[in-house]
Amino acid sequence: MTNWLPDISDAQTTKYLALADEIASAIKDGSLPPGTKMPPQRNLAYDIGVTLGTVSRGYKEAERRGLIGGEVGRGTFVLGNRPRQTDDYLIPDDDLPAGVIDLGRAIPIPGRAGAALAESMAEIAQDPNIDALCNYQLNTGMAPHLEVGATWMERQGVDHASADRITITSGTQHGIMACLMALTNPGDTILVDTLTYPGIIHLARSFGYRLETVAADENGMIPEALEEACRRYAPSMLYFMPNLHNPTAISMPADRRIEIAEVAKKTGLFILEDDIWGPLINTNTPLITNLLPDQTFYLSSFSKCMAPGLRIGYIHGPSRLTERLRASIRVSCWMPPPLMAEVTRRWILDGTGDELINWQREQTTLRSDAALACLTNHKVSYYPGAHHLWLELPEPWNARDFKSRAEERGVRIFASDAFAVDRHKAPDAIRLSFGRPDTVEEIVKGMTILTEILDEDPESNFNIL
Repeated sequence: MTNWLPDISDAQTTKYLALADEIASAIKDGSLPPGTKMPPQRNLAYDIGVTLGTVSRGYKEAERRGLIGGEVGRGTFVLGNRPRQTDDYLIPDDDLPAGVIDLGRAIPIPGRAGAALAESMAEIAQDPNIDALCNYQLNTGMAPHLEVGATWMERQGVDHASADRITITSGTQHGIMACLMALTNPGDTILVDTLTYPGIIHLARSFGYRLETVAADENGMIPEALEEACRRYAPSMLYFMPNLHNPTAISMPADRRIEIAEVAKKTGLFILEDDIWGPLINTNTPLITNLLPDQTFYLSSFSKCMAPGLRIGYIHGPSRLTERLRASIRVSCWMPPPLMAEVTRRWILDGTGDELINWQREQTTLRSDAALACLTNHKVSYYPGAHHLWLELPEPWNARDFKSRAEERGVRIFASDAFAVDRHKAPDAIRLSFGRPDTVEEIVKGMTILTEILDEDPESNFNIL
């Protein structure tokens, strides 16, 4: 057993989190090699002058990160120096423990798409040209699939949509990657919101891009801050979500979009307009791609409005750059699956897609109304049609402590630092989503637990010796 004694007396955060951080640092520098038996919790609490509850929560946090693990009858041991990336990429495991309510994942509500898929697959099976769906697509997509992509873009409000401006992707995440590959180089600067979709953060880390943030207010990204960031960083691209921003659920008003487009036009900045949530809302606000068609790459898919398993999306961009985008698709996956592109084509044309979208809207309204009714006395950001809301925590709560307390009570959520480029500057807020629970009643139960926690003292369940 190790004689390791951490010093958390000057911790700038909650002591149990400081203890988990100390465990991580000791594993990294070799002070706690893999296989080392950790001190018993009660002994460590006495030795470093904290409560048993502090050590228990610190060990639990370290175990959650994949740093240590307990063995019944033997104690707790160091697992290694590569913590699991559970929080880092936002999507938790499917095998939730019994009784845990998942308000973390921003996913569409399941229950309808499977039956529609079964019907479409039966029809496809009878198509005499089915063999074409088994072949390579040299243009990364069959002509009918590119044409229906333009049809879809027109329905989303894109002006002058045409097949020669469409690139088929395996979802919006793949579309973001394809645009980065086609239009930028490692080391380039990409501008994003201070809080942004975690996928762009991880793509930047993986491909060696530099992310710089642009300040926002209650209406989204601030044009003056964008202009200043362009002067300071000479960026290659701006990535943002004007509709149903993830995680804050802000939808940018028309005048703000016009100002953003004017800044981008003046600076020559490419824009990635991620509109993955757009089909779920009714809005007359202009798309950035219509305001600045020669510099904007509009991304859409069916992951939020129909079924994420389709893995089909579209990029609509300047026609002069379509072949470059399609080349990046060939490099990354050669082609999206033609079978799923055909299912998508049929759903767009035969009305199945509209039925699924309308059902999502109806269910989302029921769920969001129930969730918001539980949070009437708290500061919430929400836009009708969103599958998620943004809850600002009251003092003295911080986001990491609140997340841990919620998980102890059986509710899974995501704290603000999962969406922050600089996690140390993340606000004390959480994102709550409605898609995963099976029923509205389950959502109400989870929200009730969270509101009870909001009224508690963050230190209230510490064990005092």
